[in-house]
Amino acid sequence: MKIINREWHRQIELEENVIHTLVFENKLYYREIILELLKQHKGLEGNFVLSEKNREIAFDKYSYFISDLFNIDINNKKILTKVYATLQKQVEEDIIEYNQLTSVIKRYFERLIFNNNLDLEQDEEIDGMALLKLGDFKIHFEESNYLEKIIKYMRILIDLCGVKVIFLIGLHSIFNNNEIRQFYKEICLNKIKIVNIETQQFSDYSNEGYKELIYIFDKDNCEI
Repeated sequence: MKIINREWHRQIELEENVIHTLVFENKLYYREIILELLKQHKGLEGNFVLSEKNREIAFDKYSYFISDLFNIDINNKKILTKVYATLQKQVEEDIIEYNQLTSVIKRYFERLIFNNNLDLEQDEEIDGMALLKLGDFKIHFEESNYLEKIIKYMRILIDLCGVKVIFLIGLHSIFNNNEIRQFYKEICLNKIKIVNIETQQFSDYSNEGYKELIYIFDKDNCEI
């Protein structure tokens, strides 16, 4: 799988156990890249292209942009939509128990109507999704370890939402050296592909378990 930017000479080859870090020394160009990613993750056209087996795939569907590591919503709309779709499929596969449950609910509704002076009616069918939403299902997570929360968030994006690559901003500015090493180790073990974006170069954390590739765009936007 590749990430291509139509303005760049290089292409980013996404492989297992490889972390990609983009360094933009020109703050103006850095801002332009961030705004471009935000725009494309809203489904708009832009310079970034994601391809797999030499075929372009939907950038906004198969990549994800975490633009603020301090404001992670593990139960955002994208994730909860997938959660409920998964539960809906379970309901459809267990139709006998679902029908038994809705029969009980219908009888209860009928008693409510019978014992009420209002001229009421109800739908003949109970919508499965509406029934599931009564459960107010959410992903559970512990607040104690923020690094673990981010990793869990990314695992959900990959496993549940079908995301293939995740863009991050300022990873090296937030976590210390030991946390970065632990983070890289965990994402490689979980086969999560990331592209981290920075404004300055940090140490190369490559070791025998993974490799960090650093791409530098200098103050003149030249690719190094």
